[in-house]
Amino acid sequence: MKKKKPLILLLVLALLFGLCSCGETQQEEKPDIPQDNTVQQPEQGSLTLPIAHNDTLDPFKAESEINRSLIPLLYDSLVYIDENFQPVELIAQSISINGKTLSVSLRSVSFTDGSTVTASDVVYSYEQAKKSEYYSARLSNFSSAEASGNAVNFSLKSADIFAAACLDFPIVKKGTVQTRYESTKLYDIVPPTGTGRYTLYGTLPNATLTANPSNLRGQVMGIPVINLFEVTNADGMAYGLQIGNYDVWCNSLASGAYSRVNASQSIVPTNNLVYLAFNSDKSIFQQAEVRRAVSLLLNREEIAATGFQGHASPTALPFNPNWYAAQNIAVNTSVKSQKEQALQLLESAGYNKINTYGYRCSNTKSLNCTLTVCKGNGFKSAAAEQIKKQLAAVNFNVKIIELDYENYVKAVEAGEFDMYLGEIKLTANMNLNAFFNTSGKANSVIITDIDAENSEINITCDAYKKLCSGECSVSDFCQLFDSEAPFIPLCFRTAAMFYSRDFKSEINPTCYDIFYDIYNWKIKPQSEEK
Repeated sequence: MKKKKPLILLLVLALLFGLCSCGETQQEEKPDIPQDNTVQQPEQGSLTLPIAHNDTLDPFKAESEINRSLIPLLYDSLVYIDENFQPVELIAQSISINGKTLSVSLRSVSFTDGSTVTASDVVYSYEQAKKSEYYSARLSNFSSAEASGNAVNFSLKSADIFAAACLDFPIVKKGTVQTRYESTKLYDIVPPTGTGRYTLYGTLPNATLTANPSNLRGQVMGIPVINLFEVTNADGMAYGLQIGNYDVWCNSLASGAYSRVNASQSIVPTNNLVYLAFNSDKSIFQQAEVRRAVSLLLNREEIAATGFQGHASPTALPFNPNWYAAQNIAVNTSVKSQKEQALQLLESAGYNKINTYGYRCSNTKSLNCTLTVCKGNGFKSAAAEQIKKQLAAVNFNVKIIELDYENYVKAVEAGEFDMYLGEIKLTANMNLNAFFNTSGKANSVIITDIDAENSEINITCDAYKKLCSGECSVSDFCQLFDSEAPFIPLCFRTAAMFYSRDFKSEINPTCYDIFYDIYNWKIKPQSEEK
């Protein structure tokens, strides 16, 4: 039997929001929505979501995954990202890109307080997002934004024909972001005014989310009011779901552990790329034939299914398999082992002997190396063991070195590894600058001398720049990437979304919005409960 929930509960699903009256600017009072204008359907049950203790629903200040996931309900963006990682205009009427200038014209849109969204509001929102911890990464290639009538012109540091996918930061009313607050009382931060599918009513943690009948997506919300239930770090999220404290919980699975939950479940795609990186200072990995042979030997399908217990999508390309721009490209995208082709490459590189240790070797070198992995993540430890086993099939010896997080980061940054297993969260435009820019946080993994002439890695870097500027197709870039194998994509992790068995519909979350299809959600009303 489903337990009753209080009508007004607490909030927990984003990482940069809150409510407070101590700021310099004051939140305008939101107009009440008439009760007779409700979108409630006759036989619809109630919905309760978790909200994090002492966190805010200000999109630029929220700190928890729980609160950050609530942000798309409360705030709209210039675009939203669909299930194929394609940007879809929302507040934006149209978008054009010319070299390093991205221009956005705006629709006629109103905030929930009735005021009109202007270009100045968009510039203000961009400035807030640019300096926030959560949104700054996607805007790293943006240098400025300028209002021009009913349009905004964004300046890019380098050309990027996919930059529109980075415009999914929340648009808020100018001056409504609270600038003064006590950092230990994030609940007191008053969230800025937005244009979302739902509006926050009340003060955290005692607040509710009320459907906005004029939401920009034109969707009728079948759930008119969402209750909130406060949770803390010490709470067992799975247990809270199972006893009926709330109806939905998303587990990122970032810890590398999965436990079954007595609830319905949906897969949540993420843009977290798991990859195998080489230290190009090591002689055996200076040859593209060896790097590519390693890629061909790996059975990514098995690594995703067994190492990650099915919570990953295998890939042979550095782009998400669901990305619209990488569909049906003419390049080898097999995720299964291709042992015979790998052996041919190794033999052509001179590795056609087996030494007394049982390692494949040439006249001067043997295929014997280490694989560094971060300790404590079950998925990655299991994946490392599989990589070791799969390479051993051709007498390529691998010794696994597990380090705690701090020492793992130090080893990678110092280049003290042969290979390492890494993970990076890509932005929706599939930005690979972390690998191909000297300032990128993953460049020490694969680029030791990016300025060297005739560097194979440099060839791939140049191709990536041409891809971003539109001078090279995704297919051509992937073909070059496959031949040079500067690093090896393995899979994209997935998360798990659990929800009450009282749901009468499936949930279909996307990478950037677990409430993507909330307008279709149907929950069993109490009259049907036994």
